[in-house]
Amino acid sequence: PATISPGLERLTTLAMVWGEDELHLIRPLREGLRTPAGLAAPSAEDPSPAEAERRIARARQTLPEVLEALTWGPSAVSGSGRLAAQLLEAGIVVADGGSLHLPRTIQLALREGRVRRSHAAQRPAPEGPELSERIPGSRTAQSVERAFEALRLLGTVRGFDEDPPGVLRRGGLPQRDLRRLAERAGAPLLTYATVLQCAWQAGLIGHDGEEWRPTAEWDSHRQLRPALRWAELVLAWARGHHVAAVVGTPDASGTGRSLLSEMTRRDGVRTRRGSLLRLLRTSPGIDASEDSLAAALAWAFPLVPAEVIREETAALRTEGQALGLLDGGALTALGHELVLALDEEITRADARLASALEEAAPEPVEEVLLDADLTAVIPGRPAERLMPLLDWAEVVSRGGALTLRFTPAAVRRALGDGRDAEALLRLLEEVSRSPVPQALSYLLRDEQRRHGRVQVSRATTVLTAEPEVLDLLQVAPEAKALGLHRLAPTVAVTLSDPGFALQVSRQAGLSPQAVGADGKPVPEELTHSLRGGPVEPDLVTIDGPELRLPAGEAVARLRAAEEGEGDLSVTDRLLDAIARSEEIPLGIVDGRGGVVVRTALPLSLEGGRLRAREVGRQEEFTVLVHRVTLG
Repeated sequence: PATISPGLERLTTLAMVWGEDELHLIRPLREGLRTPAGLAAPSAEDPSPAEAERRIARARQTLPEVLEALTWGPSAVSGSGRLAAQLLEAGIVVADGGSLHLPRTIQLALREGRVRRSHAAQRPAPEGPELSERIPGSRTAQSVERAFEALRLLGTVRGFDEDPPGVLRRGGLPQRDLRRLAERAGAPLLTYATVLQCAWQAGLIGHDGEEWRPTAEWDSHRQLRPALRWAELVLAWARGHHVAAVVGTPDASGTGRSLLSEMTRRDGVRTRRGSLLRLLRTSPGIDASEDSLAAALAWAFPLVPAEVIREETAALRTEGQALGLLDGGALTALGHELVLALDEEITRADARLASALEEAAPEPVEEVLLDADLTAVIPGRPAERLMPLLDWAEVVSRGGALTLRFTPAAVRRALGDGRDAEALLRLLEEVSRSPVPQALSYLLRDEQRRHGRVQVSRATTVLTAEPEVLDLLQVAPEAKALGLHRLAPTVAVTLSDPGFALQVSRQAGLSPQAVGADGKPVPEELTHSLRGGPVEPDLVTIDGPELRLPAGEAVARLRAAEEGEGDLSVTDRLLDAIARSEEIPLGIVDGRGGVVVRTALPLSLEGGRLRAREVGRQEEFTVLVHRVTLG
């Protein structure tokens, strides 16, 4: 028929079928599609089509309901009772070891020669109500607002410097941290998860095995204009292999999927996502329902399980809306441009998307309306110059205008992040239409005056000694790695652990003594607080990569260990390299158990953290010492 001719012609062109009068699948496809539509594999012992018809006709007299239930089900049949015995006796099922199955000819006869219950020769079109706008352009305005909201959420990554979220052993972000971050950002969980996942796929955030932090790419990304930052975020989503919307749902083993991990990776999702986006572009003017989109996706990818199809269809709508690309089941103006950019080179795609956002967005405003009740109104989309205001105030409302309220708690939070109240006052004086209200000036200056009356810093180990002894320790070359901070003539603190401080003190020629918090010597028999037992299943690394070490190097390390080489500890060798300013190869264990070797110049070692500069790139990085291996 004319409806299937294009498909057959494409299969022939791709050399997937052969034959003149009869078309046959090539062998690899026959082997790959061994049991299509639940049919059993063909067997030489299968009854002939005529015999299959006779068996079914006889069985219909006594088992009509059973045959109806078996018609469109899988070929495998479970059971061992009287009904199974009747089916065996009638020749409807055959025994295969300890199981039963329907022969292919029997099942095809039950289906009257059809492979599927129904099949459309052409892909179903999306269905849904027609789009309508009470105010022309409102849908585009909403999509632009969501795009800039995604950028605002991306900006919260700056907070990772002061309060970094933790890392699971499998490399993901703990669900409790995700909920905390989303709540702090004032965003729905899946919206925030989508933005964070895009940032990860774009290389803007990473981890050292312990904490998630911004990367060097983040610093470069922040220098771009807003529209280009959004474009890179969107392309990372469209060309990525992860689905953020499944975070928290259980996988096949029942383990909850964590964000920023391989557990959200879905093979083929990029292709299926692109297929749906292109389909939506061919169906403008309607708000496509989720069911119709799932049906269209299932038609195009018949071997993908129905559950996966439903998950990815729902994820497309959720994630696309979070980025300003979709409005329900319809592409926005920004979404249409994304479809055009899917097949373009990255630079052209970035330029296309950035241009689309800048054309659709209203001009940013650089003025603010201040009121005596400590509120501030930005009448439009805030320019980059006004973005610091968000760090000092609580958001009251969003929309055509942004309303903020300066509160003592928000001001204290900004001061705690290192912001300067006087710099804010100067900014407000420049951008406000009216003088800065006296109440606001008083609030800012009063909170800054109170700020810092109690100073808190972190210290792991306290060292006490006579002043002349601490003087000797501070000037000793071996003690440079401790980074001692002198609190008083007889007291110094360090971020290094007590064991390391003892080791360094001995290397400096001193005879240190370990004491407890009460100043008394530590007893020989220590008490321990570490808990034993098996590791929690949800914290075990799964599907980790093999160690990225050359086989020869791995063998050499094993032999050296057997021969007793390498008497110096990793810490000693790092301290030696720092003293000699020597470049050495560092093996760094990542969060999934892999080892990446980088040639670097160690710079300092303090608080159990190594700071080093990678050779050839002149970029400094910090890594925990217990994650460093040396060849």
